[in-house]
Amino acid sequence: MEFWLWICVLVGSVILEFVTVSALISIWFSVGAIGALIVMEIGLPFVWQVSVFFVISILFIIVCRPMATKYLRGNIVPTNADRVIGQQAKLLEAITPDQWGLVKIQGAEWHAISSDTKSIEKGVLVEVLSIEGSKVIVKKI
Repeated sequence: MEFWLWICVLVGSVILEFVTVSALISIWFSVGAIGALIVMEIGLPFVWQVSVFFVISILFIIVCRPMATKYLRGNIVPTNADRVIGQQAKLLEAITPDQWGLVKIQGAEWHAISSDTKSIEKGVLVEVLSIEGSKVIVKKI
């Protein structure tokens, strides 16, 4: 009876992982079920089987999931607007506390505000820290 329970958990978690592609949620319970099957074959009681199942599953979630997620995610390349973050450019219009400035980055003009809300003069070199709505947050270099 216990054998079929762990086989159902093993098969069910593998099927669930295939249904939720790249989520890496249930595959770790498959590893726990294999551990429980091994403990069952050794002849330990059901309480030990359940304990081993949970310990192995949680251990694999904590240790292996972050590494597997990072490996499977691959090399993420920023697209579109994200590419301007970290870029440097000269201000086309000054930034004041009352008015946005203007900066041209990669051929596109963006409204710009200062990260510290201080004024920055026209022609000064700035670095883009982030994007907020349709404007960039910059700091003076």
